[in-house]
Amino acid sequence: MLILLSVMLSQEISADSTALSVPVERMADVSGTAQLVALWLHDKTPQSRRNYEADVRGFIGFLVQENPKNVRLNDLDLRTVTLNDLQAYADYLEVKGLASATRRRRLASMRSLLRFGHSIDYLRYNVGVKVKLPKRKDTLAERILTERQAISMMAAPLPERDRLIVEFFYYTGARVGEMAILRWRDISPNRDGHGQVTLFGKGEETRRVVIPKQLYEALLATRVDNNPDSAVFPSRKGKKPLQVRQIRDIVAKAGELAQVQGRVSPHWLRHSHASHAMDRGAPTQLVQHTLGHKSLDTTSRYAHAKPNDSSGLYLAR
Repeated sequence: MLILLSVMLSQEISADSTALSVPVERMADVSGTAQLVALWLHDKTPQSRRNYEADVRGFIGFLVQENPKNVRLNDLDLRTVTLNDLQAYADYLEVKGLASATRRRRLASMRSLLRFGHSIDYLRYNVGVKVKLPKRKDTLAERILTERQAISMMAAPLPERDRLIVEFFYYTGARVGEMAILRWRDISPNRDGHGQVTLFGKGEETRRVVIPKQLYEALLATRVDNNPDSAVFPSRKGKKPLQVRQIRDIVAKAGELAQVQGRVSPHWLRHSHASHAMDRGAPTQLVQHTLGHKSLDTTSRYAHAKPNDSSGLYLAR
């Protein structure tokens, strides 16, 4: 009996070992472009997914000679795409007169998708690796408000909720997506009467930012219930949080009232937060942490966007 059990156990172990030793023949099941794009965008935010997919549709529309709005992702088999196709698309975008930043983004999207397809062995070659991206003009300085403009926006005749939205962006440097998901559980007291906010955003990174006492108290004064999951900035028609588009419109309206040229976006206030803080002596590392930059080089751009000196100032006048 013991011998029989030993043999049976040995057979089970042998069978399990054989099953475990069978190699996986493929990394992913991909039946076409639509499924490849879905895998590629799996961990992206809804807004990023929409933007990236629009870029892919633009490329497909170019190759199949169809309006990108009408194409289906499976209208093109990416395994047939060559370097010639990508270079022709790059030339097409340039002839259309699109800004270098727009051309760069669209080509970068295709390079990323093709690289991903190659990495999971769906595409035999990564033809995107040979495509050179257009250099992007640094327009950061154009999107940094003066302190007077920022103060004027926060003092604009807006409803209290909208005014606090502008103030919140300026004092936290938050991204619009981070604000859209903000709940009262994310707001808490800090030291010396100040508050702090927990922001969760790009790259699924969490950071905690101290907010001035005046802003903290003003936010608390707008709270209407004790539910920690209630939106900090709800819509007027209910307790649902404001959508990203609505938040952008509120900031743009504040910019108009402050007579700022151009359509001011929440990111302008983020840029202005960094630039003004550094101008007033805030350490670069602190600004980096507050804004959630992974690289110190990204934060250092603000020091160069508004330089204090230039060799031209030393020339005879």
